[in-house]
Amino acid sequence: MADAVIPKIDDALDAGSNTKSENLPVHVTSIRLNKDNYLSWSAALEIGITSRGRLHYITGERPALYKTDPQWATWALKDSQVKVWIISSVSADIQPLILRKSTAYDMWTVLARMYGRKKRVLRAYQIKRSIYAIKQGDLFVASFYAALKTKWEELDYHVNDDWKCGLDHALYWEKEWMDRTFIFLEGLRDEFESIRSQILNCDEIRGIEDVYARVESEEQRRQIMHIDSNQGKSLGAFVSHASGTGQRPTRRCSHCNKVGHSVDFCWDLHPEKRLVRGRPPPNRRAPSVPEPSLGSSNATKSKLSSDQLKEKKKDVMENVDVTNPNLVRSPDDPSPMNEDLLIALRKGTRSYVNGPHCINI
Repeated sequence: MADAVIPKIDDALDAGSNTKSENLPVHVTSIRLNKDNYLSWSAALEIGITSRGRLHYITGERPALYKTDPQWATWALKDSQVKVWIISSVSADIQPLILRKSTAYDMWTVLARMYGRKKRVLRAYQIKRSIYAIKQGDLFVASFYAALKTKWEELDYHVNDDWKCGLDHALYWEKEWMDRTFIFLEGLRDEFESIRSQILNCDEIRGIEDVYARVESEEQRRQIMHIDSNQGKSLGAFVSHASGTGQRPTRRCSHCNKVGHSVDFCWDLHPEKRLVRGRPPPNRRAPSVPEPSLGSSNATKSKLSSDQLKEKKKDVMENVDVTNPNLVRSPDDPSPMNEDLLIALRKGTRSYVNGPHCINI
């Protein structure tokens, strides 16, 4: 069946083969072969060559023809195109090693012998060392698992020995994948400690694919909860801001720069407004009336208001202790008092009465 498919592909490509070869690209893969990436390079190049119907030129299914064969020119054209793809996909230091090979199959087999299984023990050690060094870090779970899976596939290529007993082979791979599951769980970040403990406490672990699915679901759940938490914080801040819009704004005085009042009610500028709420400040109180000397009754009389004068007269009548035998009948008594009367006030201080309606304090 495969032999019947190959001629059909060749026949389809033979029609206008010159035009087809001229339009074919020089590169079929972006990976360039070096001394350490043969596995990924060979897989990518094989896919590229297969997509263009030339796979049998590197597998040996289309051997070289004699030059006397009528189909030799067509075969040589196609084989040369595959050789161009191989040469353009290897590094510059490897190109001289295969440039003189006669067929694409010879190039492919030489590269496989040189780099495919060269130093298998050393390469297996390097791969395993890199596997144990891989940690999730800032990677997503999918990216972390893909990095491990790539290394595991490369390791399987180098250590894939032939087993004589199928049962032993199955037991080996069961143990191997269990170890790989432990490596995957150990490399996760500490935030997955809960799901990691749940998996390890199970009596049976189905497989690494099931473990990956559970961990990846936990990562998605955490992302959703983180988004919901951020939205809740934003909504709370919005509600707090909206509820504060109806509050009374804080007033600040532009004169003294204090809060709680405006400049129109600043006590420094308007001390009379402070009397409404309490006592006036000490520096705003009315100055005390100095004690004048004798003979300045007119000046003192002018400084006392009528209400204050009546209050003083009342205190005099209630607490007076007259030392002169001539008693004063009443503060309003119009009788002349030519002599100063020494009186004792309530607090024990002394003052003089110079005349009617005149009191020196």
